[in-house]
Amino acid sequence: MAAKRGSKALGEANQSRSDNEELLKSLGTQLNVHFSKYDQWQRSSRNAKSQVSTGPEAKITFKVGAVPRVRPSRCVSTSAGKTQKSVAKLEDEKRKQKEIIDVLELKIKHCRQTADLYRKRSTELIEMNLDIIRGIESQEQAVYAEVKKLLRKYETFQGSGAALNSLFAQEISEVKQELEQTTEIIQRKIKTLEEAVDKLDRKLRVKQKEVQFLRNYKDKEYPVKELIISKLLMEIDSVKNLNQEDQEDLEHIIETELGKYGRERIRLANNIICKSAEETVALIPPGLEKMALQNVMMKKEIEVHKIEQENLIQENKKLQQEVAELIKHPKSNLRLQLFPEIFPAKEKCDPDTEVVLDIPTQEWISL
Repeated sequence: MAAKRGSKALGEANQSRSDNEELLKSLGTQLNVHFSKYDQWQRSSRNAKSQVSTGPEAKITFKVGAVPRVRPSRCVSTSAGKTQKSVAKLEDEKRKQKEIIDVLELKIKHCRQTADLYRKRSTELIEMNLDIIRGIESQEQAVYAEVKKLLRKYETFQGSGAALNSLFAQEISEVKQELEQTTEIIQRKIKTLEEAVDKLDRKLRVKQKEVQFLRNYKDKEYPVKELIISKLLMEIDSVKNLNQEDQEDLEHIIETELGKYGRERIRLANNIICKSAEETVALIPPGLEKMALQNVMMKKEIEVHKIEQENLIQENKKLQQEVAELIKHPKSNLRLQLFPEIFPAKEKCDPDTEVVLDIPTQEWISL
């Protein structure tokens, strides 16, 4: 605040100074007076005519003889005209000097006013500067305490930053070790896969040979074997018919055993899925696990709130229906309840009510 006040005071002083300079310039241009030349106010020397007339060594000559005929009126008029001109000149000079003196007095007065303004402004600025100094001195303690707090915070942040850096370096080293271990495991798996691929290639060659053998078998020995198989099937059918009960028992036993094996297979699959899920959950950071649990809880809460919201909406609908019914009920009309004689009950046609018109209809006789 104090700095703002000081800058404001300096701006006002500069503005007043510029205004005073502009006023002086306007006065100088209006009067057209150059104050740099002081020759016109200096005392000038006397005229040569007065020096000749008043000189101590001047000689006067007298001539004796006939006086020439001179018109006295012309001489008197010329001397009077010269004196009038000299008086007019003196008056002009006095008038000019008076104007210049007036201008100088105006300038002096204006300079005094500006000096007084500058003095007042300087005192105001000094007082403002003192106020600023007092405000700064009063704020020094608070600033010092704040700086102390900030330094303490910086020290704590610096210590925590160093701890975080050390933890980050430790985590990087652990991640690098895990990466090396995973690369070794992957290389081993790749080797095993390559070996398995070689085995499969060998098996494929064997199977190709078998397919070739089967093709030859299909072309040569298959028709004979097919006849034999058809005969055996016929025999099996005959045996089936003979041993139907034994077959049904055997099928029941097979179904029960298959059910047992299916349940065992489902149990093993569930155990494998649980173990894999537990391993993946163990790899998840604890913060993320907490966040997932919180998300599940929030999801359940949202579902509960949705159900409650739907229940409330239904209850609101029911209440609205009840309110509409109560509004339509005749007991809710206060005028009818208080003054039944003045306001008799009349049935009103609502948009929902059905209108029945008693119009005579013409029925056609059925032929």
